[in-house]
Amino acid sequence: MTRFVGQGRSEVTLAEELVSVEEHLEGILQSLPAAEPIELRLVDALGLVVAEDVVSEVALPAFTNSAMDGYAVVAGDLVDATEHSPTQLPVIGEVAAGALELPVIGSGRVARIMTGAPVPPGADAVVPVEVTSGGATQVAFHRPASPGENIREPGGDLTPGTPLVSAGRRLTPADVALLAATGVTRVRCLPPPRVVVLSSGDELVRPEDQPRTGQIRDSNGPMLSALVRAAGGVPFSTGIVRDDRKALMHAFDSNSGHADLFVCTGGASAGTRDLMPDVLSVLGNARSVKVAMKPGMPQIRGRVGKVPVIGLPGNPVSAFVSFEVFVRPAIRRLQGRRDVARPTVNAVAGAAITAPPHKRGYTRVRLSRDQGRWVATPTGPQGSHLITSIARADGLAVVPEEVTEIPAGEQVQVHLLVD
Repeated sequence: MTRFVGQGRSEVTLAEELVSVEEHLEGILQSLPAAEPIELRLVDALGLVVAEDVVSEVALPAFTNSAMDGYAVVAGDLVDATEHSPTQLPVIGEVAAGALELPVIGSGRVARIMTGAPVPPGADAVVPVEVTSGGATQVAFHRPASPGENIREPGGDLTPGTPLVSAGRRLTPADVALLAATGVTRVRCLPPPRVVVLSSGDELVRPEDQPRTGQIRDSNGPMLSALVRAAGGVPFSTGIVRDDRKALMHAFDSNSGHADLFVCTGGASAGTRDLMPDVLSVLGNARSVKVAMKPGMPQIRGRVGKVPVIGLPGNPVSAFVSFEVFVRPAIRRLQGRRDVARPTVNAVAGAAITAPPHKRGYTRVRLSRDQGRWVATPTGPQGSHLITSIARADGLAVVPEEVTEIPAGEQVQVHLLVD
């Protein structure tokens, strides 16, 4: 049995055969399992999605402390201080950050104090050192002070019971600082998904090998692994897998134990050696579809055991664009992220941008600024085998299905390829 069957028609693909980008993407997202939370050290959880709310058990600051380097004083002693007629007071000691033993401040005496140091008992203000003079054993104050001035009160930042981070939030460096300051050292979060990249084709050789006539170096495998890592996943590679049913079945079987997602490239079209749909149907289930997009029309979604599979075309540009449209959102959904799509910007076309009828076009473009607006200019020829067209791109200009050309100077939406 073969899927290599001619149709005897004038069009390669009919409009009614196509499924929308949204339908295929939704089918992929609905097939993804819910991730199981794990507990990690705080520093290892950076960038991951928190699985449960974290609430402070302490107050910040935990004690009354100084906001300035200066002098701990009784504010009432300085009511008559002026720039030209300062008030002179004796210095009875010094309080450094971390000090455990504190002098007692009474009316008529002061202590040097450093930023973050505990305010000694009796003091109700801190005067910055810059508005004083002298200071060894006697210090002159050149302006009055107000009670509470430059003093940080306990709980001024947060109190016990204050929410620190909420479930669903992606942990930032600032969150790490907040949690560490409150004594939280471990958090439950959703782990980065493990993504097995399978690159298939008899024509492929490793990048370090010299291709013979008819062979090409495998660029899809390394590219997809890099894209997985950039999207926040952990890539695993099967290496190059030949167009052989047993080899493909072994690759899936031997990697299922450490996979949250399979991403395959090659074998998704209608050639006699495009075996991926048949293999997946034996191991689990598969659905081959023609998506209304260019590049990237032939797509597969399926499952091996409990592991979802996304099958991409073999042409490198098609694989790259398909990853952006389908795989990156899936990886982000597995991470628990809500922002599954890349940002977009509105630009004007720097040159005419075309697309075939009934298909959403994704044209690789460079972005530049001109008179306060973005200009999107195609990177050059747009063939699905031209790797330079993606290497030089800042974004993908999206041409809607009902449009075949966006003339130069007209507005176009651009799917950004940078975070």
